Amino acid sequence: MGRRTQTKLFVFILFLGILTQSGWSEPLPNFGLKEKEARTFFKRGLAYYNKGEFAAARENFVRSLSIKPDFVHPKFFLSEAYYLSGDWQESLSELEQLESSNKLDLISKNRLDALRYRLGGGNRKDNLEYYKSIFGDDLRRFRFRNPADLAVDEEGYLYVVSFDTANVVKFDANGFAVENFKGSFGRNLEGPVGISIRGKSIFVADYAGDRIYEFDTRGTYVNRFGSTGKDPGSFHGPAGLYFTKEGFLYVSDMGNNRIQKLSRTGEPLQEIGVGILKQPAGIKVNNRGEIFVADRGNKRLVVFDHEGNFLKEINNPSFKRPRNLSIKDNKVVVADETAGLFIYDSISKTWSGFDNFKDSKNTVRNFDQAFSVTFDYTGSMFVADFNRHRIESFSPKGQLSSNLDLIVERTISSDYPDISLVLHAKDRHGVPVKAIPRDSFRIYEMDNLSPLIGLTDMKKYNNRISVSIVAENSQIVSDSYATIEKAIRPFLSEIRVEDKIQLLRSGKDTQTAYPFGKSMYDILKALRSFVPEEESQIGKSLQKGITDLLDSLGPRAIIAIVSGKDSKAAFTQFSPTKIIRFAVAHDIPIYFLCLGENGESVSVYKEIAEKTGGKFLTIPSGGTEKNLRSWIDSKKDRRYLLSFKSRINSNGMDVYVPVVVEAIFRNSNGKAETGFFTP
Repeated sequence: MGRRTQTKLFVFILFLGILTQSGWSEPLPNFGLKEKEARTFFKRGLAYYNKGEFAAARENFVRSLSIKPDFVHPKFFLSEAYYLSGDWQESLSELEQLESSNKLDLISKNRLDALRYRLGGGNRKDNLEYYKSIFGDDLRRFRFRNPADLAVDEEGYLYVVSFDTANVVKFDANGFAVENFKGSFGRNLEGPVGISIRGKSIFVADYAGDRIYEFDTRGTYVNRFGSTGKDPGSFHGPAGLYFTKEGFLYVSDMGNNRIQKLSRTGEPLQEIGVGILKQPAGIKVNNRGEIFVADRGNKRLVVFDHEGNFLKEINNPSFKRPRNLSIKDNKVVVADETAGLFIYDSISKTWSGFDNFKDSKNTVRNFDQAFSVTFDYTGSMFVADFNRHRIESFSPKGQLSSNLDLIVERTISSDYPDISLVLHAKDRHGVPVKAIPRDSFRIYEMDNLSPLIGLTDMKKYNNRISVSIVAENSQIVSDSYATIEKAIRPFLSEIRVEDKIQLLRSGKDTQTAYPFGKSMYDILKALRSFVPEEESQIGKSLQKGITDLLDSLGPRAIIAIVSGKDSKAAFTQFSPTKIIRFAVAHDIPIYFLCLGENGESVSVYKEIAEKTGGKFLTIPSGGTEKNLRSWIDSKKDRRYLLSFKSRINSNGMDVYVPVVVEAIFRNSNGKAETGFFTP
């Protein structure tokens, strides 16, 4: 054997050793004559688990453990089944039992740590720490120079607008460039400095060309408008812009010392700040519709109301050339070209600075020319350093020091050897991690790397919704049908071809009044036909509504129609805490349409709505119920569907194949274990 071959063999053996030490999932143990039934119950439990029938799965895992108490596999899956059905404390208990018996591998330990953190009410307000720098000159075909503005889309992709190279570069969640666009033939950007994204629409302010460009999130040119001049709709150096949820564009027209409000196609609607602003640059609109402008020439921030009326100015004696700003929670973060970053707390009315930081080599650095700042959904901050041609990124400390929390919700092996995995990827706070790129996933089958054949992050399913409407079957609800129909009709009138809606009647038992379909008239007819009962087990009905949504792809939600009055039987079988955790485990928000706000159950319903990411509305609610569809649409399905081809040749034998999934997100990684039986 040659020296090179020996070296390769040594590296391979070392690699296998590392995998083993890292706690990879193991094949099934040997069974004694009296223990083989434990294997049968485990296999049956796994089949139920992969159908989302967690109660039946738990029962079979428990029976397996009653025969073979040291059988680790059903113990682990029992914990996962408890978690996915909302029994988080029981899930924790099962993992702690494995820990106490020294049978907890590293993957399960990460699950245990994540669960302890969640149950302990972990805080998301971590301090920011340096993560990495993106150097524009190092990217070759994605090269950028003089980055002027930044934006993050709803999928978590970062977009960098660069003045000198006149391009927009798109980066994935791990900071790798994936797209580079400049316009289209004969319609190229000349020197852009501003960007705003909403949905799939990207608007770019071309400072050098005095135009506004529109692209989609793939970089495809859509439209452009504007020309050089002082008239409405013309520009002299558009330096910033913001696209609102109502479909309006606010553009900082720096050379003309004004803000222009336009339609999304460029039709001029209003001039704002004339005689007040001098060289306005970055512009943002908060959730109250207030317009914040970096008034660069006057060294201040200026705030207007949604109609363009001057409200106030915000000053900082350290300002020299405030260029852009970002609004996060109650804070305004300002990028000043000369002085660095400043953070304004709108509650305490105080300022703090962010003028230097320590990089990965522990070297203290500052910004040369901070042109723009933005945040993504994880709380990470990105700063465009114009002069140094790079992006500095900072992430919450806890995010950089903790693992991802991965859970395989189900394994689909019916088309063996083609295997599919439905995967949840969350940070330690339970927030779904968006847009993990394909090359950041690894799948190991019996410790061997298996090529990933396909990755779907559910984007193609996010144009459909699945909803369980749970209606309290009480006399109050029955008597208020006219009010309820008026409240629910706007949502039902927006049902699309691929949507599916069901109606559950919540009384002493839960009955399906209308199975999944899309007929508004049949749903309303079924709702009218309710025969009131004295008790409503709303908890049990919410649990069924969530269970019925588990195999649906795309945004999912519960709409509960309730009176708000107390019912002794409301949560006897399923507590509010369990309902909340069941919904949160599957990212299913619960929306309440409640007849009044004074009932005994109102506080419980409000808590459920808040903690599941839904909303509580009293009806009639002045028209806010018309937003139900858009609210549900916005709760995208963030699961991942991974597929691979099994390389295990079972020779017709019934073999358990352990599988480990690994994902990398920035400085964090996570692993999840699962498995399947060959047919």
